[in-house]
Amino acid sequence: NTLAIVDNKPKTCNLKEFLENFLKFREDVVTKKTKFDLKKAEDRAHILIGLSISVENLEKVIKIIRNSKTPEDAKKTLLNIKWKINKSLKLINLIESKKSKKPYSLTDYQVQSILELKLQKLTALGIHEIEIEIKKLAELITNLKKIINSKKELLKVISVELKNIKDKFSVPRRTQIIDAVLNYDIEETIQKESVIITVTHQGYIKRGALSNVKQQKRGGKGKAGIKTRDEDSVVQTLSVNTHTSVLFFSTQGLVYKIKAWKIPEGSATSKGKSLFNILPLKNHQSISSIMPFPEDESEWKNLQIVFATSKGKIRKNNLEDFSSINTSGKIAMKLDNDDKIIGVKICKDDQDIILSTNLGKCIRFESKKLRIFKGRSSKGIKGINLGDKDSIVSLSIINHDSKKKTNGKLNKDDKSEIKAKEKFILSITENGFGKRTSHYDFRVTNRGGKGIIGIVNSSRNGNVSSSFPVNEGDEILISTNKGRVIRVAVKEIRVAGRNTQGVRIIKLSGDEKVVSAIKIDDNLI
Repeated sequence: NTLAIVDNKPKTCNLKEFLENFLKFREDVVTKKTKFDLKKAEDRAHILIGLSISVENLEKVIKIIRNSKTPEDAKKTLLNIKWKINKSLKLINLIESKKSKKPYSLTDYQVQSILELKLQKLTALGIHEIEIEIKKLAELITNLKKIINSKKELLKVISVELKNIKDKFSVPRRTQIIDAVLNYDIEETIQKESVIITVTHQGYIKRGALSNVKQQKRGGKGKAGIKTRDEDSVVQTLSVNTHTSVLFFSTQGLVYKIKAWKIPEGSATSKGKSLFNILPLKNHQSISSIMPFPEDESEWKNLQIVFATSKGKIRKNNLEDFSSINTSGKIAMKLDNDDKIIGVKICKDDQDIILSTNLGKCIRFESKKLRIFKGRSSKGIKGINLGDKDSIVSLSIINHDSKKKTNGKLNKDDKSEIKAKEKFILSITENGFGKRTSHYDFRVTNRGGKGIIGIVNSSRNGNVSSSFPVNEGDEILISTNKGRVIRVAVKEIRVAGRNTQGVRIIKLSGDEKVVSAIKIDDNLI
């Protein structure tokens, strides 16, 4: 942007506006200059015509001047006489647009010039010089009138003037531009910062700084996180840093990989960019789940990746199977037509898997009891036996309990250890209510069962939107379908049993619903 004076006021202009205003200014300046030169040329030509007429009638002019007592008398007499213009008629017609008629009356300026005329101008050479100057002025006047009356001629003059300025003032380039290969990774120039990635139902995505979302008290209205288009809503949010690789899982079971910094940055009110411009998605595809990929390559061989689908299917693979993904994507999981991936998590053999459903049920089972699949094109196996109209909404990973919380007598050290290892399962409903329950209340069972109640699904609460494990000192980020977000400390949310409704976490308006809730990574706070 460039600052310019437009209509006598300073204004910040973009490149197009700046050039338009500069051209308008040059047109104005050149037009005024041309009009000034035209007036000057016409005045000079007018005087020369008077001198030409006086030369043609020289004897009569000398006689009048001799017989006059004063210069004023001579001037009055010269003004009152009608002069013959036989020889001067051709010169008059060159200058004046209207055809002159005989005889010719002189003006004050012409008479004054005649009286001030030097005798040397009356020689044959002097008379010839007058004729040549009148012809040159006639040509100049014609050209100046063309510039004033023709926009095309005016722009030609401006172009010539700019070229002359360039020829006069331009200097050769002092630095050399050469073809060279720079041996550096562009990622090294990207600042490492915590960001939030937001994905909408219609496939729009953006990233924004996590620092822009300030922590609020439970029950607040939150703030704008993204401005959604008509009939669009936020479906997922993810907190990572700019150097993290992010995996995108499509509804067709394909996976794509991209660095977080490559996702376009947007303000709180921007609508984001289409995923079709970032990932090679097909028209019938959309993104159903996103997951950050671990940065430490040395850990990959000890980690597994777990998939869960909305129909209750689950599958575990080695993480190394997804370490290299082409730009065109890779098959992640084979899906039924009415199924989709709802969650993908990293896990170890000594951890437990928790599946939470839309109607408030959940099941917890050991990861090591789920076999590792060698291929990527299988549909997986049953993780939970779903009821009618129920579906999986969340997949969570939690550490397995070596010591269980019991009602029996425990010594002080055991109690302290159990308390230190205690985590909470946070459940958020679509109407903005939620609660946290000790993970000890969720017993470990076998895969494929019907599960137990995680939170009461009531008319007040609505269906479950998200459920995941948290610690006392964590922070969570809740997003609504209208693009609002709220950042809340976990300690603000009440601890309650499994078979309870919870408290209000975010205040919603109208048909607004909670669509996503995530725990902010400890490294990003």
